[in-house]
Amino acid sequence: MTIAIIGAGIAGAACAAALTQQGHKVVVFDKGRSAGGRMSSKRTEQGYLDLGAQYFTARSEAFKAQCHQWLQTDTISRWNGRLAVFDGGGLRSSPDNTARYIGQPAMQAPVVQLLGNISLHCNCPVDQLQFDGNHWQLFSKGIALGSFSQLVLAIPQQQARQLLQPFLPQSPKLATLFAATALLPCWAVNIQLEQPFLPYDAIFVKNHLLSWLARQAAKPGRCRAEHWLLHFSPAFSAQHLEASIDVIVEQAVIALQHISGQPIKAVTTLCHRWRYAQQAPQYPVSGAVYLPALALGLAGDWLNGGRVENAWLSGVQLAEELVL
Repeated sequence: MTIAIIGAGIAGAACAAALTQQGHKVVVFDKGRSAGGRMSSKRTEQGYLDLGAQYFTARSEAFKAQCHQWLQTDTISRWNGRLAVFDGGGLRSSPDNTARYIGQPAMQAPVVQLLGNISLHCNCPVDQLQFDGNHWQLFSKGIALGSFSQLVLAIPQQQARQLLQPFLPQSPKLATLFAATALLPCWAVNIQLEQPFLPYDAIFVKNHLLSWLARQAAKPGRCRAEHWLLHFSPAFSAQHLEASIDVIVEQAVIALQHISGQPIKAVTTLCHRWRYAQQAPQYPVSGAVYLPALALGLAGDWLNGGRVENAWLSGVQLAEELVL
Protein backbone atom coordinates (compact mmCIF):
# COMPACT_ATOMS: atom_id res chain seq x y z
CA MET A 1 0.00 0.00 0.00
CA THR A 2 1.04 3.62 -0.53
CA ILE A 3 1.06 5.68 2.65
CA ALA A 4 1.07 9.47 2.90
CA ILE A 5 2.71 11.07 5.92
CA ILE A 6 2.12 14.74 6.65
CA GLY A 7 4.92 16.10 8.82
CA ALA A 8 8.67 15.59 8.45
CA GLY A 9 9.63 15.96 12.09
CA ILE A 10 11.09 13.15 14.18
CA ALA A 11 7.75 11.33 14.59
CA GLY A 12 6.93 11.39 10.89
CA ALA A 13 10.48 10.42 9.96
CA ALA A 14 10.53 7.49 12.41
CA CYS A 15 7.18 6.26 11.10
CA ALA A 16 8.30 6.63 7.48
CA ALA A 17 11.57 4.78 8.10
CA ALA A 18 9.85 1.88 9.89
CA LEU A 19 7.20 1.53 7.17
CA THR A 20 9.81 1.65 4.41
CA GLN A 21 11.85 -1.06 6.12
CA GLN A 22 8.73 -3.23 6.03
CA GLY A 23 8.47 -2.77 2.27
CA HIS A 24 5.73 -0.14 2.04
CA LYS A 25 5.82 2.84 -0.30
CA VAL A 26 5.80 6.08 1.66
CA VAL A 27 5.50 9.70 0.56
CA VAL A 28 6.18 12.48 3.09
CA PHE A 29 4.86 16.04 2.85
CA ASP A 30 5.95 19.03 4.92
CA LYS A 31 5.17 22.73 4.77
CA GLY A 32 8.71 23.69 5.81
CA ARG A 33 11.73 24.27 3.63
CA SER A 34 13.42 21.13 4.95
CA ALA A 35 12.86 18.19 7.25
CA GLY A 36 13.22 18.56 11.00
CA GLY A 37 10.18 20.29 12.48
CA ARG A 38 10.95 21.51 15.98
CA MET A 39 14.32 19.77 15.70
CA SER A 40 15.42 22.19 12.98
CA SER A 41 18.47 24.42 13.40
CA LYS A 42 18.74 27.73 11.58
CA ARG A 43 21.67 28.02 9.19
CA THR A 44 23.66 31.29 9.40
CA GLU A 45 26.97 32.46 7.97
CA GLN A 46 28.58 31.83 11.37
CA GLY A 47 27.12 28.34 11.84
CA TYR A 48 23.86 26.79 12.99
CA LEU A 49 21.59 28.14 15.72
CA ASP A 50 19.34 25.78 17.69
CA LEU A 51 16.05 27.59 18.23
CA GLY A 52 13.77 24.63 18.97
CA ALA A 53 14.77 21.30 20.54
CA GLN A 54 18.02 21.79 22.45
CA TYR A 55 19.04 18.20 23.08
CA PHE A 56 17.46 14.81 23.64
CA THR A 57 17.90 11.86 25.97
CA ALA A 58 17.33 8.12 25.64
CA ARG A 59 15.53 6.08 28.30
CA SER A 60 13.89 3.20 26.40
CA GLU A 61 15.99 0.32 25.06
CA ALA A 62 14.63 0.86 21.55
CA PHE A 63 15.66 4.50 21.40
CA LYS A 64 19.01 3.77 23.05
CA ALA A 65 19.68 1.34 20.19
CA GLN A 66 18.69 3.99 17.66
CA CYS A 67 20.98 6.54 19.30
CA HIS A 68 23.82 4.01 19.22
CA GLN A 69 23.38 3.68 15.45
CA TRP A 70 23.39 7.46 15.05
CA LEU A 71 26.54 7.75 17.16
CA GLN A 72 28.31 5.19 14.96
CA THR A 73 27.62 7.30 11.87
CA ASP A 74 28.35 10.69 13.51
CA THR A 75 24.73 11.70 12.97
CA ILE A 76 24.60 12.74 16.61
CA SER A 77 27.13 13.39 19.35
CA ARG A 78 26.96 13.46 23.10
CA TRP A 79 26.69 16.93 24.59
CA ASN A 80 28.49 17.38 27.91
CA GLY A 81 27.44 20.93 28.66
CA ARG A 82 28.28 22.69 31.92
CA LEU A 83 24.86 22.96 33.53
CA ALA A 84 23.42 25.35 36.08
CA VAL A 85 20.06 26.10 37.70
CA PHE A 86 18.55 29.49 38.40
CA ASP A 87 15.74 29.74 40.94
CA GLY A 88 14.70 31.99 43.79
CA GLY A 89 18.01 31.28 45.48
CA GLY A 90 20.12 32.49 42.57
CA LEU A 91 22.40 30.82 40.02
CA ARG A 92 24.26 27.66 40.95
CA SER A 93 26.12 24.85 39.21
CA SER A 94 24.06 21.69 38.70
CA PRO A 95 26.11 18.91 37.06
CA ASP A 96 24.57 15.49 36.46
CA ASN A 97 25.32 12.22 34.66
CA THR A 98 22.44 12.34 32.18
CA ALA A 99 23.51 11.42 28.64
CA ARG A 100 22.33 14.26 26.39
CA TYR A 101 22.58 14.11 22.61
CA ILE A 102 22.52 16.68 19.81
CA GLY A 103 22.32 16.40 16.04
CA GLN A 104 25.59 16.81 14.17
CA PRO A 105 26.26 19.38 12.74
CA ALA A 106 22.63 20.53 13.18
CA MET A 107 19.76 19.30 15.32
CA GLN A 108 17.77 17.95 12.35
CA ALA A 109 20.53 15.50 11.31
CA PRO A 110 18.78 12.42 12.82
CA VAL A 111 15.53 13.33 11.04
CA VAL A 112 17.32 13.71 7.71
CA GLN A 113 19.07 10.36 8.25
CA LEU A 114 15.81 8.56 8.98
CA LEU A 115 14.17 9.88 5.83
CA GLY A 116 17.13 8.79 3.70
CA ASN A 117 15.88 8.13 0.17
CA ILE A 118 12.20 8.30 1.11
CA SER A 119 10.15 10.54 -1.17
CA LEU A 120 9.95 13.91 0.61
CA HIS A 121 8.09 16.99 -0.62
CA CYS A 122 9.00 20.16 1.30
CA ASN A 123 7.42 23.58 0.85
CA CYS A 124 4.21 21.64 0.37
CA PRO A 125 1.50 22.63 2.87
CA VAL A 126 -1.37 20.13 2.76
CA ASP A 127 -4.49 22.20 3.36
CA GLN A 128 -7.36 19.91 2.30
CA LEU A 129 -8.19 16.21 2.68
CA GLN A 130 -10.82 13.99 1.08
CA PHE A 131 -11.63 10.39 2.00
CA ASP A 132 -13.91 8.19 -0.12
CA GLY A 133 -13.92 5.24 2.25
CA ASN A 134 -10.93 3.56 0.64
CA HIS A 135 -8.39 6.23 -0.31
CA TRP A 136 -7.25 9.62 0.88
CA GLN A 137 -6.85 12.51 -1.54
CA LEU A 138 -4.43 15.25 -0.49
CA PHE A 139 -4.46 18.82 -1.82
CA SER A 140 -2.14 21.80 -1.53
CA LYS A 141 -3.49 25.19 -2.61
CA GLY A 142 -6.03 23.46 -4.85
CA ILE A 143 -3.50 21.13 -6.46
CA ALA A 144 -4.03 17.37 -6.03
CA LEU A 145 -1.02 15.63 -4.52
CA GLY A 146 -2.16 12.05 -5.05
CA SER A 147 -4.29 9.20 -3.77
CA PHE A 148 -3.17 7.08 -0.82
CA SER A 149 -4.43 3.96 0.91
CA GLN A 150 -3.39 5.17 4.39
CA LEU A 151 -2.80 8.60 5.89
CA VAL A 152 -0.55 9.54 8.80
CA LEU A 153 -0.64 12.96 10.46
CA ALA A 154 2.63 13.57 12.30
CA ILE A 155 2.04 17.25 12.97
CA PRO A 156 1.10 19.25 16.09
CA GLN A 157 -2.34 18.62 17.55
CA GLN A 158 -3.81 21.98 16.60
CA GLN A 159 -2.71 21.62 12.97
CA ALA A 160 -4.09 18.08 12.80
CA ARG A 161 -7.41 19.25 14.19
CA GLN A 162 -7.71 21.91 11.49
CA LEU A 163 -7.13 19.36 8.71
CA LEU A 164 -9.47 16.76 10.22
CA GLN A 165 -12.30 19.10 11.20
CA PRO A 166 -14.69 17.73 8.50
CA PHE A 167 -14.18 14.16 9.81
CA LEU A 168 -14.74 14.77 13.52
CA PRO A 169 -18.49 13.95 13.38
CA GLN A 170 -17.59 10.50 12.04
CA SER A 171 -15.21 9.66 14.88
CA PRO A 172 -15.87 10.34 18.57
CA LYS A 173 -12.29 9.22 19.27
CA LEU A 174 -10.92 11.98 17.06
CA ALA A 175 -13.14 14.51 18.78
CA THR A 176 -11.82 13.33 22.16
CA LEU A 177 -8.20 13.77 21.03
CA PHE A 178 -8.86 17.41 20.24
CA ALA A 179 -11.06 18.25 23.23
CA ALA A 180 -8.15 19.49 25.35
CA THR A 181 -5.02 21.40 24.35
CA ALA A 182 -1.92 19.21 24.11
CA LEU A 183 0.79 21.68 23.07
CA LEU A 184 1.66 25.06 24.57
CA PRO A 185 3.59 27.88 22.84
CA CYS A 186 7.18 29.01 23.33
CA TRP A 187 8.92 32.22 22.31
CA ALA A 188 12.59 31.60 21.47
CA VAL A 189 15.11 34.44 21.36
CA ASN A 190 18.73 34.18 20.28
CA ILE A 191 20.97 37.00 21.54
CA GLN A 192 24.51 37.55 20.34
CA LEU A 193 26.66 39.24 23.00
CA GLU A 194 29.89 41.17 22.66
CA GLN A 195 31.84 38.92 25.02
CA PRO A 196 31.48 35.82 27.23
CA PHE A 197 29.67 36.54 30.46
CA LEU A 198 28.73 33.28 32.22
CA PRO A 199 30.84 30.17 33.00
CA TYR A 200 28.05 27.77 31.95
CA ASP A 201 26.75 26.21 28.75
CA ALA A 202 23.10 25.88 29.74
CA ILE A 203 20.81 26.97 32.57
CA PHE A 204 17.54 25.43 33.71
CA VAL A 205 15.35 28.29 34.96
CA LYS A 206 12.70 27.71 37.64
CA ASN A 207 9.69 29.90 38.52
CA HIS A 208 10.59 32.61 36.04
CA LEU A 209 9.38 34.01 32.73
CA LEU A 210 12.27 32.08 31.13
CA SER A 211 12.59 28.30 31.25
CA TRP A 212 15.95 27.66 29.56
CA LEU A 213 19.19 29.33 28.46
CA ALA A 214 21.92 27.79 26.32
CA ARG A 215 25.22 28.95 24.85
CA GLN A 216 25.16 27.96 21.18
CA ALA A 217 28.95 27.68 20.88
CA ALA A 218 28.95 24.85 23.43
CA LYS A 219 27.62 22.56 20.68
CA PRO A 220 29.73 21.39 17.70
CA GLY A 221 28.70 22.96 14.39
CA ARG A 222 26.89 25.88 15.99
CA CYS A 223 27.84 29.57 15.87
CA ARG A 224 31.19 30.13 17.54
CA ALA A 225 30.44 33.70 18.63
CA GLU A 226 28.80 34.34 22.00
CA HIS A 227 25.20 33.45 21.07
CA TRP A 228 22.71 32.62 23.83
CA LEU A 229 19.35 30.99 23.19
CA LEU A 230 16.49 31.85 25.55
CA HIS A 231 13.24 29.92 25.81
CA PHE A 232 10.36 31.70 27.51
CA SER A 233 7.98 29.75 29.75
CA PRO A 234 4.68 28.47 28.31
CA ALA A 235 2.75 30.88 30.54
CA PHE A 236 4.67 33.95 29.37
CA SER A 237 4.60 32.77 25.75
CA ALA A 238 0.83 32.24 25.80
CA GLN A 239 0.23 35.62 27.42
CA HIS A 240 2.44 37.39 24.86
CA LEU A 241 1.77 35.17 21.86
CA GLU A 242 0.90 38.08 19.56
CA ALA A 243 3.39 40.56 21.03
CA SER A 244 5.76 42.40 18.72
CA ILE A 245 9.36 41.25 18.22
CA ASP A 246 10.60 44.44 19.91
CA VAL A 247 8.62 43.66 23.06
CA ILE A 248 9.90 40.07 23.21
CA VAL A 249 13.52 41.13 22.67
CA GLU A 250 13.23 43.77 25.39
CA GLN A 251 11.88 41.19 27.83
CA ALA A 252 14.64 38.76 26.85
CA VAL A 253 17.41 41.27 27.52
CA ILE A 254 15.91 42.21 30.90
CA ALA A 255 15.55 38.55 31.86
CA LEU A 256 19.11 37.72 30.83
CA GLN A 257 20.45 40.62 32.86
CA HIS A 258 18.42 39.50 35.85
CA ILE A 259 19.71 35.93 35.71
CA SER A 260 23.35 36.86 35.03
CA GLY A 261 23.37 39.72 37.52
CA GLN A 262 25.21 41.99 35.09
CA PRO A 263 24.37 44.40 32.24
CA ILE A 264 24.51 43.00 28.71
CA LYS A 265 24.75 44.52 25.25
CA ALA A 266 23.06 42.67 22.41
CA VAL A 267 24.94 42.70 19.10
CA THR A 268 22.20 40.91 17.17
CA THR A 269 18.90 39.27 18.09
CA LEU A 270 16.71 36.66 16.42
CA CYS A 271 13.21 35.62 17.51
CA HIS A 272 11.11 32.59 16.64
CA ARG A 273 7.59 31.96 17.87
CA TRP A 274 6.78 28.29 18.33
CA ARG A 275 2.99 28.22 18.52
CA TYR A 276 2.98 24.50 19.34
CA ALA A 277 6.02 23.57 21.36
CA GLN A 278 5.81 22.16 24.87
CA GLN A 279 3.57 19.43 26.23
CA ALA A 280 0.62 20.51 28.36
CA PRO A 281 1.10 18.71 31.70
CA GLN A 282 -2.42 17.29 32.02
CA TYR A 283 -2.88 15.98 28.48
CA PRO A 284 -3.35 12.16 28.52
CA VAL A 285 -0.72 9.92 26.92
CA SER A 286 -1.81 7.37 24.30
CA GLY A 287 1.42 6.78 22.38
CA ALA A 288 -0.12 6.88 18.91
CA VAL A 289 -3.61 6.60 17.47
CA TYR A 290 -4.76 4.39 14.57
CA LEU A 291 -8.32 4.45 13.25
CA PRO A 292 -8.72 1.55 10.78
CA ALA A 293 -12.20 2.63 9.63
CA LEU A 294 -10.69 5.90 8.41
CA ALA A 295 -7.34 4.40 7.31
CA LEU A 296 -5.88 7.16 9.48
CA GLY A 297 -3.06 7.33 11.99
CA LEU A 298 -1.75 10.10 14.23
CA ALA A 299 1.70 10.29 15.80
CA GLY A 300 3.78 12.86 17.61
CA ASP A 301 5.19 13.93 20.94
CA TRP A 302 1.82 15.47 21.86
CA LEU A 303 0.34 11.96 22.01
CA ASN A 304 3.19 10.51 24.04
CA GLY A 305 4.15 12.94 26.79
CA GLY A 306 6.47 15.31 24.93
CA ARG A 307 10.23 14.93 24.33
CA VAL A 308 12.14 13.87 21.19
CA GLU A 309 12.39 10.25 22.28
CA ASN A 310 8.65 9.97 22.82
CA ALA A 311 7.97 11.47 19.39
CA TRP A 312 10.23 8.82 17.84
CA LEU A 313 8.54 6.06 19.84
CA SER A 314 5.13 7.34 18.75
CA GLY A 315 6.10 7.15 15.08
CA VAL A 316 7.50 3.64 15.43
CA GLN A 317 4.44 2.46 17.36
CA LEU A 318 2.09 3.80 14.70
CA ALA A 319 4.07 2.08 11.94
CA GLU A 320 3.58 -1.24 13.72
CA GLU A 321 -0.16 -0.69 14.13
CA LEU A 322 -0.66 0.40 10.52
CA VAL A 323 0.51 -2.91 9.10
CA LEU A 324 -1.11 -5.33 11.55
